[in-house]
Amino acid sequence: MSPQVETSRPYALAAGDGQPMAWFDSIITLKASCPGLGVTEIRLSPGEEPPLHVHTITDEWFYVLEGKMTFHVGDENLSGGPGTFALLPHGIPHTFTVESPSAHFLVINTPGGFERMFELAPKTPVEAERAMTAFGMEVVGPHPRNAA
Repeated sequence: MSPQVETSRPYALAAGDGQPMAWFDSIITLKASCPGLGVTEIRLSPGEEPPLHVHTITDEWFYVLEGKMTFHVGDENLSGGPGTFALLPHGIPHTFTVESPSAHFLVINTPGGFERMFELAPKTPVEAERAMTAFGMEVVGPHPRNAA
């Protein structure tokens, strides 16, 4: 079943199914995409997190399945492990840090659209910033681990 969802019809996607995409060396799987919602399943290692950025209209919801993460949202740092559910609202600079050897999590974005950024499969920081900009994000600083 395709991850492009028609919300007027029932939808189910089997475990392990979805559209493979990429971000550096991470494993990104598109689970659902429609105008109102995007869902990706992500496996990420430390150092592959996005720079500090702002979305104009998109809210990001994270659900941690495995690993430990810190969510940097404005002046707040929110930490959590498996079962943590976090909101990174639009209009507030944010990013996250993988604190364990890897993390496995879901990202639910509302409205949908930005999940398609991973089809560009950026492999370098310059490509990542270009992809983020193309999908309505503004990079406003480095990732906190790279801040001087």
